[in-house]
Amino acid sequence: MTAITTIGCMTESTPTRTSSTKARPARRPVDRLVRRLAGAAAACTALGVLAAPALVPSASTADDLAFPYVNEFTSAAGGALLGDAEVRDGRLRLTTDDRNQAGAWSTNDTFPSDLGLEIEFTYAMHTDKDDPGADGLVLFLADGASPQGVGSFGAGLGYACRREATQGGGLSCDLPGVPGGFAGIAIDRYGNFSGEINKSGPGPRPDSVVVRGSGDGVTGYRYVDGADAPGGTRTDGATPRTVRVTLVPGAAGELAMTVRLEAGGALRTVLDRVPLHGDGQAPLPRTLRLGFAGATGSHVDVHEIDRLRVWQPADLAVEQDLPASLVAGSEVEYSVTARNVGPNASAPSDLSVDVPEGLQDVAWRCSAADGSGCGADSGTGEVRTTVDLPRDGEATLTVRGRLDPDASGEVASTATVTPEATLADVDESDNTSVAAATVVAADAAAHVETDKSVSPARGVAPGDEVEYVVTARNRGPADAADVGAVDELPRAMRFAGSPDDCTADGQVVTCRSGRTLAVGESVDFRIRAVLDPAYVGDGSDVVNVATATSPTDPDGGDESPGVSIGVVEGGDGGDGGDVGDGGPTAGPAPGPSGVPSGDPGAGAGPDEDPRAGSGGAGPGRQGTGSSAGRLAYTGPGDLGLAAALGSVLATTGAGLWWTIRRRRDRVVDDAREATVDDVRP
Repeated sequence: MTAITTIGCMTESTPTRTSSTKARPARRPVDRLVRRLAGAAAACTALGVLAAPALVPSASTADDLAFPYVNEFTSAAGGALLGDAEVRDGRLRLTTDDRNQAGAWSTNDTFPSDLGLEIEFTYAMHTDKDDPGADGLVLFLADGASPQGVGSFGAGLGYACRREATQGGGLSCDLPGVPGGFAGIAIDRYGNFSGEINKSGPGPRPDSVVVRGSGDGVTGYRYVDGADAPGGTRTDGATPRTVRVTLVPGAAGELAMTVRLEAGGALRTVLDRVPLHGDGQAPLPRTLRLGFAGATGSHVDVHEIDRLRVWQPADLAVEQDLPASLVAGSEVEYSVTARNVGPNASAPSDLSVDVPEGLQDVAWRCSAADGSGCGADSGTGEVRTTVDLPRDGEATLTVRGRLDPDASGEVASTATVTPEATLADVDESDNTSVAAATVVAADAAAHVETDKSVSPARGVAPGDEVEYVVTARNRGPADAADVGAVDELPRAMRFAGSPDDCTADGQVVTCRSGRTLAVGESVDFRIRAVLDPAYVGDGSDVVNVATATSPTDPDGGDESPGVSIGVVEGGDGGDGGDVGDGGPTAGPAPGPSGVPSGDPGAGAGPDEDPRAGSGGAGPGRQGTGSSAGRLAYTGPGDLGLAAALGSVLATTGAGLWWTIRRRRDRVVDDAREATVDDVRP
């Protein structure tokens, strides 16, 4: 007999030895090593024979999947067909409606895992047989360094492992799943993909969208999340339904997934930002490959995939600040800002503006934040250019023109930003901005002005509350409608409330009156704010400016003058009130003779003990406690006294040093002749 052994990639036949009880010469170490290698090779060969139908060597080159990737499945080109999968009638058919099938297809090329993906495809799940239908299909991601393969039939849906006898049943797997699987997103008709596969899962959930995590062979493939599929999972015969899966990278090693399924003619979000990282999940590999799998068991369906499209995800947004009202015949200027709030750079991105009807002599200029760019710096007429937007990038178009004197009614500006062709925007709701404005006649415009005051204006201590009063006044010539105000509080102030229903978003306080003011009329808005208890300073940097608003004011209202507060240390000063009331101090307190003291820290007259009280309580303030152990600067006169005292101490110290050194020398000499048992001070 011979045994087949594999060492490395070499296969050879070796004679099979039978056991014997006769004495044999001692084996040489080399013989034992060869036999051990042969035994291990034989085991590897057995595993290879079992796995051969489900695995093919990876034909991919990392990082080379080109975007956008489009596959209409007219052939199997670009990927590997595995198990029962085939291309038939212009579709990828993962299974026929026969029992116990498992088929898969995966891309030969891989892609960097930190890019994220936007994946859209259509599927059909149907049968003409009298059968309830099963099992389902999976879009999966696998480690780009692993071989391509197909998972188990039945409950595994061609992605996960399973227990052959029980389809899971809370037991460990004995049929392998997709090699190097990272995530599987299932359209599960029969519901067993939610079962206790490898002891993980809530139990069967028919007609659901289910996510399982990473696994390899017979380990892993944990249950991650699931939800009911809107409209069920089967299709109307071969008529396809659309699925869109978005993968967005987060911090290093993180990936989140959103699943949308077509129902009622629109894509509906089924699972939102499901994390594909954390406990039980393999680390995100450097590269991933994309694949599909499907399976049947004791019940059957045809499972088909078509119209696969893959982009990198983007998230661009645009906004504009067109005034709420425009005056006919006046100059108009507004800005349009495009931002990239997504995971990938978008360069170039198209940015265009359809300006309000009647806006004439249109000109624009483009400016970009650091790292971003404009395809053109300026232009006239049509407002359109390209902008380069890295992650967190921003570019702004400033649009100018003159509104037709005969314009009236409502006009609108529409701005649109579009990512580059290799990207797909994951949130298209903010790719277009529409801003409307009401046109008013030149003699029907109002102009609102703003005034502002604060109380108290002086003697404010950290932690104190003040009240700002913002006054909006209409200068005319027309009535001012819906008058309000906007007040951005200084950073050192915190909004504490308003009796006039003003509200705050961070430091920005917005007030609305709902009133229309005739020419000369005004309205007040009261805003309470607290000075930061940790504030340090005199208040000169706590300056507040507010702006009155009205949609009938084409300029948006005039700013108020800046108002500031005078800040003192907590508990200091007084405003002509009782001692210690926290008010301000105007200058040195008068001495007993009525002349202000030249010592700003002294509160005692010539005949009083300057050490009494707190040892330097300021004017308008009563000191407390003892002055023992405190040092304080008390004026230039005392510096001379301190200098004289220091000189005396220095002279005395020098004499003492000379005396001590002479005594030390004598002690050292005596110590050479006798031992000193004890030295007392």
